[in-house]
Amino acid sequence: MKRIILWIICALCAWDASAVMQEGNVRSLARKGRPGTPIEGAIVRVRGSHNAVQSRPNGDFSLLLQNLQNGDPYTIASITKSGYEPAEQGLIGKRIPCSESVPLEIILANTGELQAEKEAIAAKARENVEIYYQTRLAALEKQLAAKQMTEQEYSRRLEELEGQYERFEPLLQTMSDRFARTDYGRLDSLTALIQESIENGNPEEAERLVREKGDLEQRENAIRAQEEQISRAQQTLDESQAQLDQQRALTTQQKRELGDDYYRMYSAFLSRFQNDSAATYILRRAALDTTDVDYQLQAGQFVKEIMADYPQAQRFFERAYRICETQYGEMSGQMATTCHELGSVHKAQGDLDGAALWYERALRIKEKVRGKDAPAVAETLNNIGELYRAKKDLKQAMNCHKRALKIREKAFDAKHLAVAESKNNIAGVLYQQGQIAKAEKLFREVREVYAQNPKTPPMQVAGNYNNLGAISYQYGRYAEAADYFRMALEIYTKVLGEAHPRTRATVNNMQICQQKTDK
Repeated sequence: MKRIILWIICALCAWDASAVMQEGNVRSLARKGRPGTPIEGAIVRVRGSHNAVQSRPNGDFSLLLQNLQNGDPYTIASITKSGYEPAEQGLIGKRIPCSESVPLEIILANTGELQAEKEAIAAKARENVEIYYQTRLAALEKQLAAKQMTEQEYSRRLEELEGQYERFEPLLQTMSDRFARTDYGRLDSLTALIQESIENGNPEEAERLVREKGDLEQRENAIRAQEEQISRAQQTLDESQAQLDQQRALTTQQKRELGDDYYRMYSAFLSRFQNDSAATYILRRAALDTTDVDYQLQAGQFVKEIMADYPQAQRFFERAYRICETQYGEMSGQMATTCHELGSVHKAQGDLDGAALWYERALRIKEKVRGKDAPAVAETLNNIGELYRAKKDLKQAMNCHKRALKIREKAFDAKHLAVAESKNNIAGVLYQQGQIAKAEKLFREVREVYAQNPKTPPMQVAGNYNNLGAISYQYGRYAEAADYFRMALEIYTKVLGEAHPRTRATVNNMQICQQKTDK
């Protein structure tokens, strides 16, 4: 019995000796003209442990990682601070090597400030896109008028152009979110100028500055050559392990910088609605590092939304899923995003049941990782609700949209566009259920939000006018309906052109109302 007790004591001593004290610091996101500052009271919890630590007034904290040695991976399970969220979306669930000599830096973004900056960046990019879209639309119409293309070719190219324009919004949201989360404290002076140019809606200047850093293709070739050299040296033992580690770290840093510059070039071209060039850089970035989940996700989003190549997009998302399995695990923000995208691409291909499975999985992960009241949860609920609408299950659709609205009303003020989106979706379900009066009330509330928010995308405004026109027509208020359709028509004509089916349908709706009014 004594031998057993002694063995247990020795084991306990060894267990204690393998613990690592991981130091860290929590600070706010540094933005232009607003440096990062220490954050007190942030609660950091490590996965596999019930203990949590709280950051001190200077932002510092200490994590005792039991049963680990320097270099072993650990995972952050949650970071909690009222009004803040991690600036790095993939931090929760990410496997991080522990180190007694390298502190963990956690950057938190103020949720309200982050949303405001995201909307400002998106609005400026949207203005650029509309300018370039109109230029290309005018060029098509000029070619048709000069008989340089047939009516059939014009219709085909017009449909392609308009489809890309309408699907641009999700990419814009991803892009603006990424740049709004960029920490200026980690940027050198030139990169900060590039960042400012993109955020301020000056993509031409951003492109010029990126090219000042050197030819992108040559930079990639140099990185590939360095990787081959490191691989050969590793095999032949020509250099010490310390030298190889140093070279590998430098090459990794250079690859990351090049990947960031590829994304900036992609953003510059996307903001000018030059999608062929944008595709070149987002696909180069995905090929540059096939082990980076963000690179694969963002390439997949572009291929899905702009190129409408759903099988290729699905391959990107499936690769991202495999990366998440090895680098992040099931309960991570990155896995939730990946499952969400797999749901969207299954839906785009008409596989509604497959889409539902992926969306539900994304929802479970988001609720666990980010909390049931997180705006990201509302986003997935919104998508599940629209999926139920497509399957004609209006009861389930209503449940999802009501849950999403409750979350958004708690997270944002009543005039926020996300709140308006949920109300619009609920109104749509009510309309399909025949509850016209309730639908009209919500559609009018949405209209008030849009009228007070100059950053509302014009297609959303037009859609709201169209919905109000349809309801006015149902009630026999034909003159009022004609006015709503006329306001929608002005936007559709400007954005989509006179030949677009939606524009023509709105003209037809307005004419029907006018005929009813004249009788």
